[in-house]
Amino acid sequence: METVTFTNSRGESLYLGTSKPFYLERISGTGGVPADLLSTKSPYQDGSSFVGMMLSNRPINVVGGIVAKTRQQMFQYRRDFMRVLNPKLGLGTLVYTNSARSYSIKAVAEGTPEFDERIVSNQPFTINFICPDPYFTDVSQISKGLRFEEGGMMFPLRLPTQFAFASFRGIFQNDGDVPTPVEIHYKGPALNPVVTNETTGEYIKINYDLGENDVLEINTAFGKKRVEVVNLDGTRTNVFHWIDLGSTFFQLDVGQNSLVYDSDREGDRAIANVTIFWNNRYGGG
Repeated sequence: METVTFTNSRGESLYLGTSKPFYLERISGTGGVPADLLSTKSPYQDGSSFVGMMLSNRPINVVGGIVAKTRQQMFQYRRDFMRVLNPKLGLGTLVYTNSARSYSIKAVAEGTPEFDERIVSNQPFTINFICPDPYFTDVSQISKGLRFEEGGMMFPLRLPTQFAFASFRGIFQNDGDVPTPVEIHYKGPALNPVVTNETTGEYIKINYDLGENDVLEINTAFGKKRVEVVNLDGTRTNVFHWIDLGSTFFQLDVGQNSLVYDSDREGDRAIANVTIFWNNRYGGG
């Protein structure tokens, strides 16, 4: 069984399934998307040298119908369609569900719905969506904290010997098909807070004295990069220009990632609280 739910930027939703009044006949575009080859070519070279692949926008085509009791009711449902799917509202959220699981993707109707010839009070329709970001994601965002842990290990020697340890890290699993950006919430205190992805060797550090009631928010998504401090009264301070020059807006690599946080002031680490938010990204559903 497949279903589709589209929610526009106003929060209005449209559900297409197997029941009245809106049924889903078929959906296409949930698999692969076209890709462009990036390559370089030198003089006298046979073929070319592979650089990478760039995915195109994802088109999703939805075909279904409106089942109404009266013609008047059918026209009212058509009006609801036009309102919810208004492309001038910008990107909405499309949730595609199959027999295995649900996926989410940002989408906008490519023009208004196409209504085919009516059959009494039944109205077939076609909706063409376009998704600028071709990757599906989990419906719910995943979050996990980096916790401070300390302890030790005792060995049965003649004199008690203890090896102490302190950990400010966590293991984060990216179960998607490609690397994915993260949103970092670093609650102070911290002097020049830094979060490092030990798996890739990348880090992002902000040269700022973060107060105990301040929260540093970092978004590493392409086109949405943001570095702000949320103060106790809810106001926001843009600290983008205080990023350490060696920093990278890193992503979670596919598989396991070891992340660690730190501060230039030793006592801060045990008090600070760091949470990572991310969505696994999938090439198709």
